[in-house]
Amino acid sequence: MDFYILDELPEGMLEAGTENLHEILDGPTLLRIPGKKEPALFVSTLLHGDEPTGFLATQKLLNEYRARKEALPRTLWLFLGNIPAARENQRHLPGQPDFNRIWNGGSRPEHRLAENLTALLRSSELFAAIDIHNTSGRNPHYACVNKLDPAIINLGKLFSSMIVYFTRPEEVISRALSEFCTAITIESGLAHDPYGVEHVSNFLRQCLNLDRIPDTLPNPEEPEVYHSIARIEVPETSRIGFGDTPGETDFNFVENLESMNFIEQAENTLLGWRRNPQMHLAVVNEQGQDVSESFIHYKNGEIRLLRCVVPSMFTTHTINILDDCLGYLMQRYTLG
Repeated sequence: MDFYILDELPEGMLEAGTENLHEILDGPTLLRIPGKKEPALFVSTLLHGDEPTGFLATQKLLNEYRARKEALPRTLWLFLGNIPAARENQRHLPGQPDFNRIWNGGSRPEHRLAENLTALLRSSELFAAIDIHNTSGRNPHYACVNKLDPAIINLGKLFSSMIVYFTRPEEVISRALSEFCTAITIESGLAHDPYGVEHVSNFLRQCLNLDRIPDTLPNPEEPEVYHSIARIEVPETSRIGFGDTPGETDFNFVENLESMNFIEQAENTLLGWRRNPQMHLAVVNEQGQDVSESFIHYKNGEIRLLRCVVPSMFTTHTINILDDCLGYLMQRYTLG
């Protein structure tokens, strides 16, 4: 499996919805759109087929420049990832790997695609790289960084005052690209939220107009930086429910789970109930170790926190929970 390269926008591209891109593109595609300045800004989106905001925001921006008959301020390289999954509005199709978990080696055709694209980008002098996502649960807009490099922090701060620093999963595109360029991920809220499209479009416009990205650390109190220290994984064979209601489930999580995101949760906070004592949640740290006994405990069927943490990406989307995780646990981080 490989990706296609186009040096001009195909007909219908600026009017299409993500579910129709398969009619225009033959598969994963890198669009190289010339601008007034080099090097190029690299933007990736639709690595998850059910996260359309990045494409819609870029489409909006390109339509604005086309209406003014004006060239982009900087060359834009736009990578559109999982086109077949976008057609079905799914994170990825059955049998496919997650397209944002293929960027650290592997033997599948999708891993070769990732290796080839990374090699091309490494050989090109990129201005910066931005991977755009939606969250399946309610979260504020925030940026993710894999290195505490000043330029990377400043690029993230341009999108949001909230920045999450993480080193796992290791297989995400931003981590691969941050080895050789200023690379971030942005999380732009729920799919199909007009504010998300507007916010991302404005951010990309700012990035295209930048002459340089500052390379000194900002004030330690701004932005708010969080360090993602663990994720909660749920056995993929689990039956999941929400609310303290009887039923044939293995785990029930509190109904207000998503409202916990980016709000400090105290020790002993209730996360849910374990109906099946043979099943266990796994809290996995950045080293890939199961550290569940340091973060959660089960008592009288309840699942409670053992320490104060700040959750992120807690979701009630069952498919995403089983395919990826329930969410992440963070703590505040001070720059400098």
